[in-house]
Amino acid sequence: MQSHEQLQTVARETLRKNDRGGYTLPTQGLYPFQWNWDAGITALGWMTFDPARAWREYETLFSGQWGPDHFGGANDGFLAQITFHQDSDTYFPGPDQWGTDSLAIRTSSISQPPLHATMLRWMWKQAVRTSERDKTLAPQRDMAEACLQDLLPKVIAHHRWWYRCRDPQGTGLVVNIHPWETGMDNSPAWDDPQSAVLPTQRPYVRKDLNHVDASMRPPKVFYDRMVSLMDFNSACGFDPKRIFAECPYRVNDIGIISILQRSSIDLVALCQEFGLQDSATEMQQHVDRTQVAVESLWSERWQQYVSRNARTGALLDVPTSAGLMAAYAGFQKDCADTVDSWLDETLYGIPSTRSTYIGFEPLRYWRGPIWQHINMLIAVGLADQGHVELADRIRVDSEILLRQQGFHEYYDPTNGRGLGGGEFSWTAATYLYWIEPNASR
Repeated sequence: MQSHEQLQTVARETLRKNDRGGYTLPTQGLYPFQWNWDAGITALGWMTFDPARAWREYETLFSGQWGPDHFGGANDGFLAQITFHQDSDTYFPGPDQWGTDSLAIRTSSISQPPLHATMLRWMWKQAVRTSERDKTLAPQRDMAEACLQDLLPKVIAHHRWWYRCRDPQGTGLVVNIHPWETGMDNSPAWDDPQSAVLPTQRPYVRKDLNHVDASMRPPKVFYDRMVSLMDFNSACGFDPKRIFAECPYRVNDIGIISILQRSSIDLVALCQEFGLQDSATEMQQHVDRTQVAVESLWSERWQQYVSRNARTGALLDVPTSAGLMAAYAGFQKDCADTVDSWLDETLYGIPSTRSTYIGFEPLRYWRGPIWQHINMLIAVGLADQGHVELADRIRVDSEILLRQQGFHEYYDPTNGRGLGGGEFSWTAATYLYWIEPNASR
C-alpha cells in the first residue's frame, strides 16, 4: 500500500504525463483528446500544486465553445463533450465523424454534465483562502479573478444553452439526446430508451478494444446505436429544435439534472460576487423551477431519485449513483439512508449501479464499477447537508482503494481491482483535491 506522500507524487506525475500544454488527456491512447467534464475535475487537481495550469485547463476547454456564428447560432453557448485540439487515430469516433469539420476547433456535437460553475467556484475559494493565509501569494487571487471575469460570461452562455435548447418548454427538467452526453455512457438506466434507436448499418472501427479488455467495455450493439444517434444529430444540421422534436432518444437524466442544478446554484453565487446580478436572478429562476420539478423523479422503490424516458413519460426505475447526488444538488429528499445501505453492500465506496439490481455488472464501465469523481460529488453533497460521518466514510473507502490500486479509470466494487484505462487523470485529481490529507479544499 502506497503512502500518502508516494501517492501524491504519482498523482502529480500522472497529470504531468497526460498534459498536452493546456489540456489534459484522461489517459494516453484510450482517450487522446480533451473531454468536457474530465477537464473540470482535472483542473481541481492542478489547482493543488499549479494554479496557473488549472486555469489554463479551463481557458483551453472554452476555446472550443460554439458561438453565434456556428451552424446558424441556435447553439450559442454549447460546450462539447470532446474538443479535438489535435488529431489522433487511437479513438473512435474521432474528429472526422461528427460533421463539425467547418469549425476552427473541431468538437463532438453533444455535451456532458455541466459541472463547471461548481468547479470554478471551488477553485476561486481556494485561491482566496491561499492568498489570505499567505499575503505573498496574493497574485494567485488576482490571476483567479482575471480568469473568472473572462470565463463567467462563457459559463452563463453554456447554462443558457442547456435551459434554452434542452428544456425549451420550461419544465425545469432538461433532457439529453445521447447516452454519451450523460457521461455515464452504458448505464442500465438507458437500456429501455435506447431500444427505440435503430442501430446504424454503416461500417466503423472501434478503437477502445485495442486498449481495454472487452469485458470492461460496452458491447457492439450499444455502439451501433450510439453511432446512429451521432449521425442523426449531424443530419439535423445540429438544429436544437429539430433534435428535441425528433430524436428517438430523449431522457431526463437525473445525473445531468443534479449536476446542472448544483452548478447553477454556484453560478448564482459567482454572479453575485462578480456583480452580474441580472444573470444571478435569471439562473435562480431556473434553480427554483428545477427544485419543484425534480420531485417527479423520486423512486419509492429505491428511495432515491431516478431518470425518466422523456419520450414516453415512464420513470426509468433503475438505482444508479447519479440518483444519489440529491444532497449535492440541494434537492428536497434526503438520500443519506439509501447511501448508507449502498455502502454496506459493496467495498470501497459507491458503485455506479446498485449491486442488488438485476442489471449490475461489476466489471463493465458504467453498469457497476466505482468511479472516484462521482464518489467525491456524492460525499461533498452529504457533508454540505450535515452528514459528515457518512461523507467521511466514502472518502476513507476511496483513500484505501487508491492507496492499494493506484489511479485507474474505474474499479471493481466487489474486490477493488483497478479497471479500464490506467494512469487516469481525473482519478489522480480527485485524490489530490479531495482525499490527500493536506489538500486545501
